[in-house]
Amino acid sequence: MTESGKIPSPDDPFPNEYGTTCFLKNVVKAPNVIIGDYTYYDSDDAPDQFESRNILFNYPFFGDKLIIGKFCQIASGTQFLMGAANHRLGTASTYPFNVMGGVWRDISTPHIEDLPHKGDTVIGNDVWLGSKDLDAVKDAVREALAEKETL
Repeated sequence: MTESGKIPSPDDPFPNEYGTTCFLKNVVKAPNVIIGDYTYYDSDDAPDQFESRNILFNYPFFGDKLIIGKFCQIASGTQFLMGAANHRLGTASTYPFNVMGGVWRDISTPHIEDLPHKGDTVIGNDVWLGSKDLDAVKDAVREALAEKETL
C-alpha cells in the first residue's frame, strides 16, 4: 500500500487500502500477456485472480498475445477471449470432436493447430474497459482511427 504523500509504485500489487484494486502486471504471469505500469483491475472478489478468471482460453503455445498498455482501468467482470477460443472453419463440421476425447480424439485431426489465427489483442494506453463491455475497446479503436484521420 502506498504511503500518504508518495506516488504509488507500479510494482505494488495493491496500491491502496481497499484491497479491491490490483496493478495487474504484478499478478499476471502468462508469458504471452504483457501489461503496462499502473494498469489496474478493480473487483470485490479476488482481483489478484484476474489471469485465471478473466483471460479465457489462454494457451501461450497457440501464439497470440494480449497486450494492455499503461494506465488502463479494467472494471470488475471484464473478460478477454484469446484466439484459441475458436472453431475450425475448413472442415465438414465446426464441432470440436477432438476436444471431447474418447474415440473422437483418436479419429480426428489435432484441433488447436487447425484453428484460425486472428492476431494479437492490443489495448492502448489510458483505456477504460467497463464491466463486461468490450464496446469500450471498439470505441477506443474508433477514436484512434478518427484522430489519425484528422491529423
